[in-house]
Amino acid sequence: MHARALEAAVCYCQTCRRASGGAGMAWVEGDQATLRVYGALHTWRSSDHGVRQLCPECGSQLFRLEDAKPGVVEVAVGTLDDASAIRSTHSAFANQRPRWDARMALGGSQPLAPVPGLVAKGALQCDAPGQPERDETLQSMLTSTQDAFVSIDPGGFITEWNPQAQATLGWSYDEAIGRPMHELIIPPEMRSAHLYGMARLQRTGEGPVLRRRFEVDALHKDGHRLPVELSIAPLRMAGGIGATAFIRDTSQRQAVERELRANQDLLQRTGELALVGSWTVDLRTREVHWSAMVRRIHGVDESFVPTLPGVVGFYEDGAQERLVAAFEQGIEDGQKWEIEAPLRTPDGRRVWARAIGNTEYDEHGVPVRVVGALQDITGRKRAEESLHMLTQILEATPDYVVQADSTGQVTYMNPAARQAQGYDAGYDVTQHRFTDFNTPETTRRYRDEVMPSVHKTGVWMGESTVLVAGQPIAVDHSVLSHKDATGQVVRYTAVMRDISAQQRARADLFRQQRTLSSIAEAIPDVIAVVDREGRYEFVNSAFEKLVGPSRAEIVGHRIGEVMPIQELQGSMAHVQKAQGGEPTSFELDLQLGGRQRNMAITLVPRLSEGGTPDGFIAVLDDVTIHRQRESRLIGLSERDGLTGLMNRQGLQAYLQRIPIGEAHGVAMLYVDLDRFKPVNDTWGHPVGDQLLQAVAGRFLALVRPVDLVARVGGDEFVVVLGGMPSRAAAEQVADKLVATAAKPFDLGGRRVLIGASVGVAFAGDDGWRGLMERADASLYRAKAAGRGRRA
Repeated sequence: MHARALEAAVCYCQTCRRASGGAGMAWVEGDQATLRVYGALHTWRSSDHGVRQLCPECGSQLFRLEDAKPGVVEVAVGTLDDASAIRSTHSAFANQRPRWDARMALGGSQPLAPVPGLVAKGALQCDAPGQPERDETLQSMLTSTQDAFVSIDPGGFITEWNPQAQATLGWSYDEAIGRPMHELIIPPEMRSAHLYGMARLQRTGEGPVLRRRFEVDALHKDGHRLPVELSIAPLRMAGGIGATAFIRDTSQRQAVERELRANQDLLQRTGELALVGSWTVDLRTREVHWSAMVRRIHGVDESFVPTLPGVVGFYEDGAQERLVAAFEQGIEDGQKWEIEAPLRTPDGRRVWARAIGNTEYDEHGVPVRVVGALQDITGRKRAEESLHMLTQILEATPDYVVQADSTGQVTYMNPAARQAQGYDAGYDVTQHRFTDFNTPETTRRYRDEVMPSVHKTGVWMGESTVLVAGQPIAVDHSVLSHKDATGQVVRYTAVMRDISAQQRARADLFRQQRTLSSIAEAIPDVIAVVDREGRYEFVNSAFEKLVGPSRAEIVGHRIGEVMPIQELQGSMAHVQKAQGGEPTSFELDLQLGGRQRNMAITLVPRLSEGGTPDGFIAVLDDVTIHRQRESRLIGLSERDGLTGLMNRQGLQAYLQRIPIGEAHGVAMLYVDLDRFKPVNDTWGHPVGDQLLQAVAGRFLALVRPVDLVARVGGDEFVVVLGGMPSRAAAEQVADKLVATAAKPFDLGGRRVLIGASVGVAFAGDDGWRGLMERADASLYRAKAAGRGRRA
């Protein structure tokens, strides 16, 4: 017959059900038995010299082989291939089944015999005098203890189960006695370890969990797990070694511990957010304890051991005395104390800390401990310092600062605004609305322009007019909004700067510019303003007429884009001088308007506010006719026939033609050649004439086209310089004359060396004759000083 038809069910775990062909299991004797099992089996040798095969999932014995019966294998019913091999259902180990529903052996009506060594509840054996009393006392203790008590036999079956075990684990005494302990209270994943432990206990009498307390999860009858504290002791009995266990439910304690840890964690996180830590000082041992946050504030790790002197040493001078005084005063009078002071961390950081302390006393009133908190208030202190600095700025600034609430009611005016309005420090400004100080035009702009911009972007800036002491003034005006955490505007701030003087200056500047522009348009001279990059910034009408293009086509373009670039090549050196800050004048022939024009050009540097060159102003004068007339006059009698230079008569005529008003800035250089007479004496007058011609050519090459070079005697020359800005400029030209005269002359293969002495004089009130006399006197001083120099 198949096990499915039997009236017994032993185990229903998945592995055992597969091994038994889907039915439960019961133990029978059988020879020629074949075991059908899916999955691994665990084998161990028990103390009764039998080999047992266990289900790896639930720990059930699937078969056993007794040493005394080597030819008989006892197997689970469902594992037999042939049901006819079943001979008996009696087994000495029938009670060791992990689970069974029939209290009777399979196929019979006889109660199963108890396993040797098992003692029923209340039936302790009495082997010695006094044993009943001791057993009764022991039984009373086990019944009344607050811990669950469980005992098991060598096979792992429960033999004792007190009321607290039922209350803790849910199984009643009748349900628990005789059942394998691992099936009732041990979670599935721990059962194999339990069975291995029992096997080890039978072999060695020892185990890693014996005689100590440890915490583990137990399985309740309803299937939920509960944390327990377990204490196991071995118990020798007939048939092997059992065990006793005291089990304490730690659910409530662990819940309290979890809540405590959660509260501590919450307190720690709160402290971290608020930058607050705790500290204690034991006044008897002088030991100091710091929390993690206090260590963090001080910039030290767990290895640092705080002491009272060391704690004080963290604080800056001045703060140390206040801290010690507060600490000692708190111990003396029992009052809570509090100070704020700066400290220095080991890495040099400055931290502001708020320390709070309170003294605790014993029952005799003796101070035993000081407890307190420490908070990092560096951020708050910095904010306070910033606010204090901002307040000082607002109080000291000459700008007018006014604040109003969201309704426009004035709440603050700085001293500058109060003084401007004539209010003293005690005047109540809150009686005014912001609009009381606006002109009607500004009030309209507030409605249409200012407030919409402030509400949209948070700020408005511009120029407006406000009433100061009843009079309108122009101000540079800024309005800002201040919002709370919800984004609502709670206050407005207006900063105003009196720009009346600037506006007047701007108006004056505008009038000056208009005036200068009108003058530039009215004069016949050609005027142009060029920036530092060589672009035209301004040209007058005369310039337009001269060059042809309109003003709009000229302004913004470079010089070479407007004027003929080929004809400007010779003048670019003068342009560079003017860009470098040096005034210069020159003449230039230009093809303008279809005809050749001779232009006298003066470039005057323009300086920036910092005194650096910033372009130049060009004044052009058409001197074509003047130069033609001059050439005709000079050609008659004012020229030196040898050199082509003006002679003394031409020089005097030239000087007379210079207007008295333009004499300022005219310099005269009187030149006398050194060692000229030996040239005539040595080489003759023809060579001397060649030398004079060569000197004249060199002098002409050194000066500007507008300057004059004249020969006034045998070896005497005069150079007239106009528009000299300083004596140094004239002396620079004189030095160049001395240098060029000292260079060798090649005259028909003859190398001739001479020199020159120069006297320098500037035009003054003594007229041109006086100028020549002073230049001649300077020349003699130069010759007396050793020749070859200027004076």
